[in-house]
Amino acid sequence: MQAPSHLAVPPQRFAPSWITVFARRFGLRGGAPARRGAGYALIAWVFAYPTCAPGQELWRGLEVGASLKSVRQAFPDATQPLSVTTLADGETDDLTTHALSLGDRLVEARFFFRDGGLTSVQLVPVATRADPAATLQMAKRFSALLSERYGSPFDCGDNSYAGVGLYRCKWLSGPIIIRLWYLDAAGESPSLRVAFRKADDSAYDF
Repeated sequence: MQAPSHLAVPPQRFAPSWITVFARRFGLRGGAPARRGAGYALIAWVFAYPTCAPGQELWRGLEVGASLKSVRQAFPDATQPLSVTTLADGETDDLTTHALSLGDRLVEARFFFRDGGLTSVQLVPVATRADPAATLQMAKRFSALLSERYGSPFDCGDNSYAGVGLYRCKWLSGPIIIRLWYLDAAGESPSLRVAFRKADDSAYDF
């Protein structure tokens, strides 16, 4: 016996699954076999294109892999250095700018690229005196400023030995590692720099 029309249960409608949508999108027909094929294709597509994740910020809004054009747009005063520095893994500082500060110190920002994409940013104090003690104190001040921004450091401290001044610290900010190091060998040309790089990038910053 057929139920009265006012008691009849309307047919349920379900939203199509992602696999069904994928099958329709690529013109696959044929019920369950087609949906299974679409499912396999969808899985293969996900593994074939794993780089669809959002961009990762390296420093001051610049993303890892940013082009020279993007860096110039973000820092209009950035120019090509007179002498290009090449790191151990082939990265070059194709752009630099001096219009920045860290605390009360003027710093130069060096933008390093590999295969046309930004890989690292290094901050170097401008006009550092040939005074190891003063440069070491500056490194400690920089460390305090970075700790205010990125939290407690790790692998941090004075590791000087046998006439070599060495002070270094590291911080993690999401996928980015920040390294500070001060190096002075026998009182000659003490150097201090801060580097920003992806933590899983094994390239060297010197």
